[in-house]
Amino acid sequence: MGKLSVKLLRIIELSSKWRSFIFILVLTVLAVLPVRIVGITHNFSICYKILGEYCYSVGITRGVSALLKGNVGLMWDYNFLAVPTLLIMIGIITYDLKKYLLKKLF
Repeated sequence: MGKLSVKLLRIIELSSKWRSFIFILVLTVLAVLPVRIVGITHNFSICYKILGEYCYSVGITRGVSALLKGNVGLMWDYNFLAVPTLLIMIGIITYDLKKYLLKKLF
């Protein structure tokens, strides 16, 4: 493993203490806020501001918000990539919490 890889792994390790907390906080906010309020943020697309076109990731945040509320149809309208995004976030949270708890117990 190269020096760069080791440095990147150390940065990831240091940030993993707070990563789960931040992901849980973000998912909680998205679950509580109405989708229409989350939808107001569509004007912040960097791709649209620079290129004049929306990129493939537009709507993922609104899609995750709709999915957390159980509205699969609305999620599909926003962006179907919300499903793998949410699954990956839940996987990372689970991994980090499992790692943290095992470290505390043993």
